[in-house]
Amino acid sequence: MSFGINRRTFTVLSAAALMATVAGSALAQSGEYPRNETLYMSGAQWGNIVGFNPYFGNFANGLIGLVNETLFRYDPIADKYIDWLAEKGEWTSPTVYKLTIRSGIKWSDGGDFTADDVKWNIELGKLPTIWWTDLYKSIKSVDVAGNTITVTFDGTPNYQAWSNAIWNIPMMKPSQWKDHANETEITSWTPDAPIGTGPYVFDKAGYDPTTRVVWTKTPDGWWASKAGISPDPKPKYIIDIVNSSNNVALGLLLSGKQDLNNNFLPGVATLISGGYGLHTYYDKPPYMLPAVTSWLLPNTKKAPLDDAAFRRALAFSINTDQIAKVDYGNVVLPASPTGLLPVWDKYIDKEAVKQHGFSYDPKKAAEILDKAGYKKGADGFYQTPKGEPIDLKIEVPSGWSDWMQAVQMISADAKAVGIKITPKYPDFNTYQSQRNTGNFDLMIENSQPLSDTPYTYYRYLYQLPILSSQTNYNFARFEDKKAWDLTVALAKTPRTDIDKMKEITAKLQVTFMDELPMIPLWYNGAWAQMSTTTWKNWPADGTDRQFIPISWRGWLQMTGLDTITHLEPAGQ
Repeated sequence: MSFGINRRTFTVLSAAALMATVAGSALAQSGEYPRNETLYMSGAQWGNIVGFNPYFGNFANGLIGLVNETLFRYDPIADKYIDWLAEKGEWTSPTVYKLTIRSGIKWSDGGDFTADDVKWNIELGKLPTIWWTDLYKSIKSVDVAGNTITVTFDGTPNYQAWSNAIWNIPMMKPSQWKDHANETEITSWTPDAPIGTGPYVFDKAGYDPTTRVVWTKTPDGWWASKAGISPDPKPKYIIDIVNSSNNVALGLLLSGKQDLNNNFLPGVATLISGGYGLHTYYDKPPYMLPAVTSWLLPNTKKAPLDDAAFRRALAFSINTDQIAKVDYGNVVLPASPTGLLPVWDKYIDKEAVKQHGFSYDPKKAAEILDKAGYKKGADGFYQTPKGEPIDLKIEVPSGWSDWMQAVQMISADAKAVGIKITPKYPDFNTYQSQRNTGNFDLMIENSQPLSDTPYTYYRYLYQLPILSSQTNYNFARFEDKKAWDLTVALAKTPRTDIDKMKEITAKLQVTFMDELPMIPLWYNGAWAQMSTTTWKNWPADGTDRQFIPISWRGWLQMTGLDTITHLEPAGQ
């Protein structure tokens, strides 16, 4: 499964120019929805909305979480699961998992939400186009008795994948999909209006697939009758805006016409202190929670990038502290040599990092290359041990200005060591196609965000076999059966066995830092700039509102939803 993290950048305009942009924009709010009852957000939707199918690409943002809910949710800050549509889930034996479905829940069309509905949704995994189809292959049976569902696995389950799936599988109403739950239509057909269990429903009158989707609060959502589940959300309307221009988005935010912006905005420190009523999770650098590791992605099928010594030399040559300071204004943090996100800090083997890690050290980079037989030519650049010139290209999408500056800095750092790397800026579709098909030398890549388990991270790095087109995992095309076997062993470790998880991840960390199939650079932030003009009580460090203030797909069922439910009108 892939979670889209949209973090596009733009040229910083003057305040006057921004306001002029807003005034001329079709996205400026017209007043048709009461401003004091409406939450405006943006950051996930790029390009036209394609409908209301949670298994198809650019579906309307907010669909999962606001409408189609999940059995559980996950709090990555507290590292705990939140009972949701299911009030309980547990392993009753090594191969049997039992779910208890909460009673009294209704679909938005008035029908009862039942255990049979959950069974139907789980059994969608039999379709090869569903993202958890490999996990479903290990399921022997799904049985229902009252509000209890018994999932029996055949052999040792993939405990980690199952734990991840049960807070990510959206519950859809079977009767709405009865004629479309086949291999083709499950990822292509879209209903006119989704039926869900969540606190919001689709507002057809306000919908424009080119500009926005409007969600309206249900008058009798199930939350209100279930004490202790969550506060009743105050916004009557939630409008997610399609990103047509980040200059427009910034202007709307600064003028108080947008409430939650989940894009990368340069100069955030200036904006926070500029009197615009903006808020970030932290009130000082890095301002944002870490969301995903950004990597230097080498094509390990191409020389000299197929050489671990060369990859380690690259790692020692890059000044990530300088990138964080100059390129990002300290709104990102340099990554751990393990690449593991801060939410997984308890798994990091600090001694292994001391022995096998790396840091910016141009002299060390040169020593590694010299020892491995690389020699400089007359032009001052290293050649392969066979005397062949090294002239690598590093690619990032055109217009992604933070990444464009980063690769220029990486290129300059490498040149100082004697490694020739030239930046290239293809359009995004070309960049993505070349990444997926292996037609590149070096890239920056960051498509695997935080989750409830480091298993997802190691699957992303090491999954085998290598396919002709890699669309989710192992973009480096690195074949390490030992590491993949360790990843599989991690998958088969119960999520509750933290000691065993630490033991396996410690081994994976050593082999990773020795081989560096991908090179950790920095942690991209959970970009979140929040306006306090209309709504207050946003998430913040040091408060009881330590939630992830993100509306990206896959994040509302973390604690992005709590961000919304804890909001209060600013005037109160």
